[in-house]
Amino acid sequence: MRRIAPESQRPWILTQQGVFFFHRTSKMIRTVVVGHGLAGRSFHCPLIRRQAGMTLHGIVARDPRVRAEAIALWGEGVRGYADLDEALADPAVELVVIATPHDTHAELAVRSLDAGRHCVVDKVMALTTAEADRMLAARDRSGRMLSVFHNRRWDWDYATVKEVLSRGWIGRPLLVESAVCRFAAPRGWRGSAAAAGTILHDWGAHLIDQALQLGLGPCRRLAAWLTPGPWESVDSGGHGRIVLEFDAVLFQVETSRICRIDRPRWWIVGTEGGFVKYGIDPQEDALRAGDIDRAAEPPQHQGILRRSSDSGEVVETRFPTIRAHWDEFYRNITEHLGGRAPLAVTAEAAREVVRVLEAAGQSSRDHAVLEGRWGDR
Repeated sequence: MRRIAPESQRPWILTQQGVFFFHRTSKMIRTVVVGHGLAGRSFHCPLIRRQAGMTLHGIVARDPRVRAEAIALWGEGVRGYADLDEALADPAVELVVIATPHDTHAELAVRSLDAGRHCVVDKVMALTTAEADRMLAARDRSGRMLSVFHNRRWDWDYATVKEVLSRGWIGRPLLVESAVCRFAAPRGWRGSAAAAGTILHDWGAHLIDQALQLGLGPCRRLAAWLTPGPWESVDSGGHGRIVLEFDAVLFQVETSRICRIDRPRWWIVGTEGGFVKYGIDPQEDALRAGDIDRAAEPPQHQGILRRSSDSGEVVETRFPTIRAHWDEFYRNITEHLGGRAPLAVTAEAAREVVRVLEAAGQSSRDHAVLEGRWGDR
């Protein structure tokens, strides 16, 4: 049987548009992923392996069994490290990806940056603004790159919403609801408030980041509600809601693990129409199944656009889904480190998400509407 070289070693990559041949002009970025749980195993490692300018150099896992499984999964040449210090002692390591529980992000990122390595942190950046500031300070004194894995800026539904709004097809947006609601208990450390934060620190972090990236202006007021979950030993919450008040738009972020009935992924009211879209981006399921390029969306998840015609009649049309790609996150990291592109997800932008989450926690605890200024950095 003919052996096919890993993508990192091929003079070509296969895209949806066909085969693209390239000539390497820069060295590969040798990358270590810290943690081989869901995020490390299912997201970071496979996406890194897809990039022409990166190589998966190693995995950090404390458990020898997990470490052995990771090496067996990702193939010959991938090294195993028992802890971060062992990886940082390897002079070949250039980029460290932190894919561990949220409460460890700040410490591990600061150590990596202070050791002279570039760093990507899985979302959420940190649990507090003070932790995020420590990470920024380490970035600044080290002169290395720091980014956060807000990969859902390249979700299909979000790309579609941006297109609808940019073309002005519903006029000026007035009300936006962005929701991911399901019924499932959180697994492992994600159910612990000490390790994970609240339920809003998971999907909610992505939804907040998307809201802040839509160019709606700074958020000036917010209110939040957190509902406990029904499971024993879970204190991170079962349902979370934040209402963000921008200059002229009310934006609701909602994420739940206690909903047995679906909600639209997006529901938007504008001055000249409305838009609704169901379904979560299909790239995660396709990536976990082994091939993100096979991602497909069922027809019923296509967005619906409603506007009034010149005669006043309401016209409803299906809106084609815009297909963005998660590859863009690590492709941008490669281009940025090669001096060819600005960083797409800056640490400053990720810090704003942390600030919103901190304020949301305070609002829920105090039953208060908070005034401030979020998302203008």
